Amino acid sequence: MGQNHSHRDSVTDVKLIERHKISMQELCALKDLFREWSGGKHKALTKTKFREVYKKVFPGNSSEYADEMFRLSDEDGNGKVDFAEFVRYICLCDSDDLEDRIQAAFRFYDKDNSGTVTYTEVREMLEAYEKMMGSPFEGGKTGDQIAKEFFEEMDADNEKLVTLEEFGHAARRNSAILHIVNPKPPNWSD
Repeated sequence: MGQNHSHRDSVTDVKLIERHKISMQELCALKDLFREWSGGKHKALTKTKFREVYKKVFPGNSSEYADEMFRLSDEDGNGKVDFAEFVRYICLCDSDDLEDRIQAAFRFYDKDNSGTVTYTEVREMLEAYEKMMGSPFEGGKTGDQIAKEFFEEMDADNEKLVTLEEFGHAARRNSAILHIVNPKPPNWSD
């Protein structure tokens, strides 16, 4: 039985490596991170665990932001993030592929999964980001001020709703729109 489990894990590893174009070394690092986040004995991460992790690495109140990242990660909606979902989340948010990052960021901003993004959704995401970082944005701007700028740039047709296409065009012009989905903790060392 243990050998069968090991074979299944190997097949899953190969699928994850191929799907996300990562190396075995990168996959092993993600496994270690997942074990660390999950406490080593859990097969999935809960929303509570996401909050705990974000609280450890960011200086401000990260609960709202962590909840949104959990929503983005929990693709099957079962209330848990398994290892495959975790790998997809990390790879999408940190992808070299601009289209992948645009898709992930759009899903992040589209809190109600309507297929469009409203100003309120953008504002809520940026305010959650600001709270998590514990300080205003560069230049002293607030989340609300940045949201107004981003939304104005995104809403090309002024219909008060942003489609994926509009979002993509804006994100290609202004990469800061995407950075909110892959925040670096203040003391992060690359």
